[in-house]
Amino acid sequence: MLALVRPLGATLILLISYFLLPLESDGRWHMVGFAIGGLLLLTFCGWEIRHFLHSTRPVAAAVEMLAAIVGFYLVAFSSAYFLLSEYGVAAFNEHLTRVDALYFCLTVFTTTGFGDITAASQPARIVVSIQMASTLLLLGLGLRFVNLVVQHRLSDSGPAEESGSS
Repeated sequence: MLALVRPLGATLILLISYFLLPLESDGRWHMVGFAIGGLLLLTFCGWEIRHFLHSTRPVAAAVEMLAAIVGFYLVAFSSAYFLLSEYGVAAFNEHLTRVDALYFCLTVFTTTGFGDITAASQPARIVVSIQMASTLLLLGLGLRFVNLVVQHRLSDSGPAEESGSS
């Protein structure tokens, strides 16, 4: 359970940023915000990888890493849907607020698809299709990759550390 505190905290920070930062504003500050966000994301990814490689509990570190990736993934697609709704011509069957965009992203991610919000334009349908395919990749290949890396780390650790990571 403790392994989820850090990625949930990171996801909470991402969600707060998603709701408070001016995604729809134009100008140079918009680009500065994207640049800073990109640098923070790269720093966070590097830190997660470093943490995983040096962790004495690779299974917990892998769970943390996967939870953090899912949090970022959801906020990134929610932002894309919100921006498509703001700038796209009739991208969805209704104008999306940030809450609507997050809700729509979660219904696509969980394959619930209630049908109350639908992609109406070609660009929106492309982004939704990318999310559908990447969700399968994230869950299928992502879990497999994490499993392989954890097994590799456990085999490198030896029996003494392996029993401490359970």
